[in-house]
Parts: sequence; C-alpha cells; structure tokens
Amino acid sequence: MKNIFTFAVLLLPFAPFSQQKALTEEGKEVVLFDNGTWKFVNESDAKVLETIVTNNNVFEKTKTASFLIKSKKMDVGVYFDPKKWKLATQNISPHVEYFFAERNSNDGYFGFMITEKVQIATLKNLKDLIIENVNRNVDYFRLKESEYRTVNGMKVLYIRYAANTKGIDFEYAGNYSINSDGYAGVVGFASQKVFEQSFGAVQELINGISVIPKEDVKETVEYKSPPPPMISK
Repeated sequence: MKNIFTFAVLLLPFAPFSQQKALTEEGKEVVLFDNGTWKFVNESDAKVLETIVTNNNVFEKTKTASFLIKSKKMDVGVYFDPKKWKLATQNISPHVEYFFAERNSNDGYFGFMITEKVQIATLKNLKDLIIENVNRNVDYFRLKESEYRTVNGMKVLYIRYAANTKGIDFEYAGNYSINSDGYAGVVGFASQKVFEQSFGAVQELINGISVIPKEDVKETVEYKSPPPPMISK
C-alpha cells in the first residue's frame, strides 16, 4: 500500500524545522524539536491501538450535501455541500482522486478522497496498515479514536489521529470502507490549532461517503462552482 499517509505538509506552507529522536530513561522514544519542546513518538494508549469499538448511532450525509462526486475506480462516491467545499486541483498521489478545500473562510481545513485497488481482508487490517504507514512517515503519532460506524448504510472504519512532521501538528478524521475491489476513504484534516473549530465541517464531509452502484450512475457531470449571487440594481 502506497502513500496512505495524508499529505498535509505538502499542501501548506511551513518554515523548515529539524528534529532529533532520543530515548528517555524508561526507554521510550521521543522527538526533540528546535524550539526546545519534545513529544513521545507515539502517545496512543495501547487499548486505543488494539481495540475498535462499535458505534451504534446511524450517520448520514447532511441535507445540504447535494453534490455527488463519483470514484473512477470503485463503486463509491462522496456527497458534499458545494457552498462549503470546493474541489481543488492537486496532483498529490495517484491514489487521491479528489482534493477538497473549504470555500468560505481562511481557517485552512481540507479533505480528500483516496482509493486504491488492493484487496484488504478486514477493516481491522486496514486500520493496522494505516497506522503502520503513518508512523513510517511522521515524527510523532497519536491515535485518538477508532470505531466501526454505519454511514449511509455502509459499514466503515472511523479513525481520528494526530501527527507531527516538520515541526507542525496536524489532526485527521476519516471514514474508510472496503469491498472486493479495494479500499476507499474520505478524510478531513487541518493544523491541530484549528481542527476542533473545523471539526463539524470535517464530519459533514467524511459522512458523505456512500456506495454508488454502477447502474445508478449516469454520465458524469462536470463539477462547477456555484454561480455568484445576483445583485439587484
């Protein structure tokens, strides 16, 4: 599995930082930053890493998520609110089909839809692969939540985690699904400073993930930004 690590550091400007890793007296690995601060490389509780709970609430797309963008690889898509999100052209990875940016503010939160045609046996296996690949690409990682959810009638893996790379803290939340073709995920992210205030918008985006059977998909409609409001003279 390639490039499952989310790509925030490639998308946002940042000043160069350098880090060093060291061990505490108890043998725990830490990362040291130039500003004198440090963090454990992995602060996740062992129970959080190993356990996936089931959330029995039903999650659905919002009524304002009126626009559907369909994967070109799998029978899955994402509904989103075109008044809140816009599609951005970012050639990040062959596995990122669509990249989203918030439309109406400068809060700096983003999202993407990732798909890959690789067979994965269970959502638990997918969780392990995500954690392994993220850990390989960051200096610090903390898994905050992982649970099974039902979103628009489909079973998904919901995960939320924080990561630091290049001295910048990011936070992510995403819904992932698997089928016989491969896996798909819709993920939202932002710098950790603004993630909480943008969490509602992120949840709306990732809850747009839906199964779209081929027979229900008509000719793809080109996405266009909503027209500007009419101004009375």
